[in-house]
Amino acid sequence: MTAVRRLAAAGLASLLALALTLPAYAATKPTKPTRPAAPAPAKPTAVLPPQIFQLNPVKVNPTVLPNIMILGQHLTPATTVQVGGRPATTVQVPDANHLLMKLPENLAQGSYSVAVTNEAGTTLASDELVIDDPSLHPSNMMLLAGGGLLLLLLLVMRLARTPGLA
Repeated sequence: MTAVRRLAAAGLASLLALALTLPAYAATKPTKPTRPAAPAPAKPTAVLPPQIFQLNPVKVNPTVLPNIMILGQHLTPATTVQVGGRPATTVQVPDANHLLMKLPENLAQGSYSVAVTNEAGTTLASDELVIDDPSLHPSNMMLLAGGGLLLLLLLVMRLARTPGLA
């Protein structure tokens, strides 16, 4: 009899446990298997206005050195440069921090502002570009003539010191 009581008590406990958990099963809905979400399309990166940190060189003779390097940020292949309001030619943009440009033709001696423009805006360089007067620099022919004269003077001085020639 005790075995029957134990069996009945175990059955009653099982029924009670089932009755308590049944409402919890009824409240939950079966879920459908989910697919992995498709990757979101990449947002185009926003172009920021350019920044200019340095012009290199700041003082230039355009007949000797017609190209200027601009060091900055957010420089793109579409970046344009103006020197004193005149468009310069963009030669190369190797990365977003460097731009090589050719000066406009026939710039007179003086100081010029440099403006850089990209898709997001325009900025001015803090330093002005100084164009040196080409007439102040000796030509190659003058340098050769001066070097030849110096060589001649050295030769004359050497011969004047040589003993036994006098």
